[in-house]
Amino acid sequence: MRRVVLAALVAASVPVYAQANTTIDKVSFQPQVKGLACLQPETLAMIKELVAQIGPIQITSTCGGRHARRSQHYRGNAIDFRPLATSTRKAVAVAKSLASTGGIGSYSNGLIHADVGDREISWYGHKRAKNRVAYAARGR
Repeated sequence: MRRVVLAALVAASVPVYAQANTTIDKVSFQPQVKGLACLQPETLAMIKELVAQIGPIQITSTCGGRHARRSQHYRGNAIDFRPLATSTRKAVAVAKSLASTGGIGSYSNGLIHADVGDREISWYGHKRAKNRVAYAARGR
């Protein structure tokens, strides 16, 4: 009985990202990214869906770093990534098709921003100028 309780306590103390890393085996990180510990479970699920559909990705940013003032990154709801097995255009199309994604953005350097925020928003380019941003009601 003690072993069962001890095993349950150990399993409960293992962070969600450590459990998730066993299933997210096609994800690599740039050196400044410390892992998936800061991400919300919904974000981890989004990453799993992305990897299942587009193949391996390299995550370039999670919660740390410098982002916009009210960025979804600070809440653990967003990642920036680079697709490794497909084009940026195809990866953006797949990310937009997922029900779990809110904001999708692509940059001229090939990076893609994906979040699980409440607003559906998409953009292309370095800055989110009015003529490059598209909003849609999510209905949540």
